[in-house]
Amino acid sequence: MRLGRVSLLLGAGLLSSLVLVAGAAGTTSTQSPKVSHLQLPVAALAVDGSRIAYALSSRYATQANTTKVVVWNVRTGKTVKVSGKKTAAADTSSTGAGVFQLAIAGSRVAWLMNVGGNLEGDDYLFTSSLTNPKEHQVASEIRTGGDGCAGRSNRCAGEWLGGLVGSGNLIAVNRWTTDADNTVTAGELDVLSGGRLKKVATGVGTVQAAVADGGRVAVLRADGTVALYSAAGQLLLTVDTPPNTQTVALQGKSLVVGTKTRQLELYNAHTGSLRKTFTAHSTVSAPGKAPRNLDVQGNIAIYTTGNAGELHAVNLSTGKDRVIAKPRGGVVLAQIDSAGLAYAGNGFGAHYGKGTLVFIPFAKIKAAVS
Repeated sequence: MRLGRVSLLLGAGLLSSLVLVAGAAGTTSTQSPKVSHLQLPVAALAVDGSRIAYALSSRYATQANTTKVVVWNVRTGKTVKVSGKKTAAADTSSTGAGVFQLAIAGSRVAWLMNVGGNLEGDDYLFTSSLTNPKEHQVASEIRTGGDGCAGRSNRCAGEWLGGLVGSGNLIAVNRWTTDADNTVTAGELDVLSGGRLKKVATGVGTVQAAVADGGRVAVLRADGTVALYSAAGQLLLTVDTPPNTQTVALQGKSLVVGTKTRQLELYNAHTGSLRKTFTAHSTVSAPGKAPRNLDVQGNIAIYTTGNAGELHAVNLSTGKDRVIAKPRGGVVLAQIDSAGLAYAGNGFGAHYGKGTLVFIPFAKIKAAVS
């Protein structure tokens, strides 16, 4: 990977090109934007502080068995590959989804992989440490069902893994069971303890986890409500969010939900009370499109909208909303944490299939919406 140039769009009509210069190994700070050009598309993304975990898909690559999970420390500039042989073959099955979720918590990384065909879908959970990078299979689940199991199709009945989230020293994941009508008949919330999963809560109301923060897990339930659980599985709070809620973000006392009607609702994560409502903006028409990649850090939330995948930041105190990035091909994944914002695009035209990963320091995002 090499560092190069990235454009940061601070507002309508204002484009600021930032020349990014890599520091010497071990001396790179998080004070300036950085960009990494990748030879494969980014399939999953997770951020914890200055560490950015990402998965690269080899589904359309000329060389098979090259899927991998990598962690980029934007403070030091170093990258570490944490995946192994099983993950390398993630994109070789006929209809599997490959690596579809990632979580990072301190020096621990976990990822979910799906392989299979039209008649079967298999989910696998792997974990690795940054200090001793070696993939370890923690769990697996299998489901079958006629001609409807392609990828993560909901027409496939059986056992599932999903809802993988992480933050601080907590990594959590869901297991659940569906019947032929895609109804969840059983579920549980597990936490990663060493190299094994520990069940901490049971019931369909634990499905599925959307985000973790401060030793808590926020679960977006099928009825649209959001439930907060402790790392020990205690139900802390149930928030009566709209039934059309599609995405959830949590940090500190802020719980933000995004709806199908392009609303961002800010709740107090301690009391469950609604504090403010914002409209998710877009420079292109996208009626009914729910915001995606919703995340929050401090008083700033980020989200993407529209088919173009433009990336916004909004000040939750003032409501000031600005376009942060609108690359050709769009932003496909984005997360924000204490060190800053990371987002990925997967190219356009002749560059389609080549990923780009961008890091912008938190101070620059904050300044854009101040």
